[in-house]
Amino acid sequence: MLFRRFIVLILISGTAFAGSREQLVILTTDNPALLSPGVELFQQHYPNLDVQILQRREADALAMLSAPNHDVDVVFSSSTRLFRPLTNHNALILVARLTPHKSPMDTEYIAVLGYSGYGLIWNQRYLDKHQLPAPQRLEALTDPLYYNHLVMSSPSRSATTHQMVENLLQRHGWEHDWGLLLQIGGNLDSVSASSEKVSHIVTSGQAGVGLVINSDAKAHQAMFPFVHFRYQPDSLILPGYLAALSTDTSSPYGKNFVQFMLSEALQKQSEQAPLYKLRRHARPQLEVATFPLNQELLHQRAILVQQLFDISISKQLPLLNQAWHMIHEVRRLPGLEPQQAAQLARAVTLASTPVIRHEQAHQPAFTALQDPSRHPDSAQKLESLQDAMSRHLQESIQLTQAILFSQKQVP
Repeated sequence: MLFRRFIVLILISGTAFAGSREQLVILTTDNPALLSPGVELFQQHYPNLDVQILQRREADALAMLSAPNHDVDVVFSSSTRLFRPLTNHNALILVARLTPHKSPMDTEYIAVLGYSGYGLIWNQRYLDKHQLPAPQRLEALTDPLYYNHLVMSSPSRSATTHQMVENLLQRHGWEHDWGLLLQIGGNLDSVSASSEKVSHIVTSGQAGVGLVINSDAKAHQAMFPFVHFRYQPDSLILPGYLAALSTDTSSPYGKNFVQFMLSEALQKQSEQAPLYKLRRHARPQLEVATFPLNQELLHQRAILVQQLFDISISKQLPLLNQAWHMIHEVRRLPGLEPQQAAQLARAVTLASTPVIRHEQAHQPAFTALQDPSRHPDSAQKLESLQDAMSRHLQESIQLTQAILFSQKQVP
């Protein structure tokens, strides 16, 4: 199998059918390797079929599905956003029986292929080398000990990361958890282009700790004993959804493929694979309590959350790193004067407060934001907000620099 950055092309050869070869196109926002065991077995039944798996980020997948002449036959994703427009336009084929565990999109048209949970992955060799403790909770990653030792993906690049971030925001509240994310962002070494790359980065020793789904982590654990994973408290269960499309150009094999993937024989096979240990009829019992995600709220502010993460963290990483590094330096100083303590408090506020407040997050001007790569008006608004965040971080740095400079002047 040949993996490329955005497209995985699986050519299935054979001679069971005479004449020209036929094609099945599968669109996914998840790791294509999750489907590969099933595809390889499917070829035994339809050896004259070419199966093309297209991996796209959520925004690009939505744009592809909105095109009138797309040739997608099957959609596989943990993102419920991909399936809403398809459901609204009656563009799905009746394929599935419901699972015993009701999921937000689990219908006769959209099937749950399997389940995932999320948590922290870490490289014990890396932690030992840098004398770092193994993290128990996400909140621990705000500790300055982890400065430049963390990696995660962006919600705009990863549908699973988007749900992880939304899960966090819904647990304790907008301001509190954006403050937490900004502090963790201050310790990030990098923001990965995709969620599955986080596990590769941690396993290879480029970073020590990452935020991932269990299927990515467990695949690496199976190969490397120094890789560890821990579910997070108040986590959420992420179903992987599968559906066949009904269009004028749809392949007749789409429905067959979905039903094949849902068959009992295939489910047992996938349960034994390193990437899918949680089958559709065995919803995972995580070691921690699960948190019910408000899917309506996720849909309402999806673009807002995705882009706010990028303009506040992904595109601010050097400034964010510096701001929090300086804050931690000042916090280690003994005996701050009242004015200096006030300066430090202001610096922390500037570096931990999102430029879109909770009350604004419900206003149409922000919930109506569109993908900035396709909508100039949204791009202009987001650029203005990014500039505001940059100014906040620069002011935070100036305040802490002033404290450190004044301390050096004391005889």
